[in-house]
Amino acid sequence: MPIPFPSRPPASLRRSGATQKTPPATPSSTWRCICCGGVLGVFREGRMHVSFARGHEYFTGFPVQAKCRGCGTLNHTSGPAR
Repeated sequence: MPIPFPSRPPASLRRSGATQKTPPATPSSTWRCICCGGVLGVFREGRMHVSFARGHEYFTGFPVQAKCRGCGTLNHTSGPAR
């Protein structure tokens, strides 16, 4: 028996209201763990974009500290890599 109303819109329509696509991160704009090399954040528009599991996202100023999800190392940065 078919479902009379879809529970959510098709994938092609979900992002139709997006205002602007962000450009892909370049290697110099990514912040990586000093121990394992995992990506911790991305430098965008003068701020650091840090993303965690379950949709938690943060845009922060500098300095930034974050614990690596992969190896547990505490990382620190005072600004974008030059």
